[in-house]
Amino acid sequence: MNSLDWILTSARFVSLAGSILLAAVFGFYLLISGSTRLEFFPKRLTLILEVAACLGQVAWVCAIFWSMDPDVGPGGFDEFNAFFFGTQVGKIGLLRCCLLILLAGYSAFRIYRGTRPVGGPPSSSLWMESVLVLTQLVLLSWLSHAAAVVGAFSWLQLGNDIVHLASVAIWPGALVPLWLFLKQSAPAPLKRDVLLRFSSVAVIVAPLVGATGILSGYFRVHSLVPLFTTTYGRYILFKSACFFVLIGLGAANRFRLIPALVGKASEAPASIENWRKLRRNILIEQAIFLLVLWAVARLVLLPPPEG
Repeated sequence: MNSLDWILTSARFVSLAGSILLAAVFGFYLLISGSTRLEFFPKRLTLILEVAACLGQVAWVCAIFWSMDPDVGPGGFDEFNAFFFGTQVGKIGLLRCCLLILLAGYSAFRIYRGTRPVGGPPSSSLWMESVLVLTQLVLLSWLSHAAAVVGAFSWLQLGNDIVHLASVAIWPGALVPLWLFLKQSAPAPLKRDVLLRFSSVAVIVAPLVGATGILSGYFRVHSLVPLFTTTYGRYILFKSACFFVLIGLGAANRFRLIPALVGKASEAPASIENWRKLRRNILIEQAIFLLVLWAVARLVLLPPPEG
């Protein structure tokens, strides 16, 4: 890759990772952590994610603009205006930046004003934040190959991409807040309760991630041959291999470690070792997930094989 490709890939990776992890944090709050409302994810880290996602988005859109016309002349303002207000990439990129700036500003204000209460049901501000976070995540689909499709199945492909992104935020994206939650000094019964809820949600969402991923791959690559003969296809194979590894680790957690932790023997000294193994597996899953996000960031810059 040349320097511009590295910039575009890195910026897309930062924006993608920050956006998905933001959605994962709020999804974990609303879907899994229940009424506990423990501050498992420090507000400053949430702010960092929002700023990182925004900066990544700015860098990616600006690099796209520069790559289209590296020699901006006297008519630079007109060219800037035509790109950022006349193209889908420019308009969606600006909108996502505005949403992320709004979220970061609110998070900074919340940090300045003090700590949000940790008990009780979700507040209206939490729901409002969650809607904004989900919106900025959904808008990523309008910056993907799915949004460039024209024809009868264009909305099907775009909808599939949106469901895929949302599912990824719930699992495996939510592995990050789960790991942080398990690290705090909460009572073991509470940790086991949250762990069971997360595992139950993952059992439903993981097949959805796989199904929408396969469908998305079919839309881009219509036969098996390009999977092995093109760079685009090989990245898809890499993503698929990572997904199966994640499924394998998740199955080991679901059928071996979690039953040992929630069973009658959960108070035995051996449970300490099981907690350690679980946290280790989650760390490995997070590392694999980052590799998947890098592959996705690279795929956006590669042309799909011609069908």
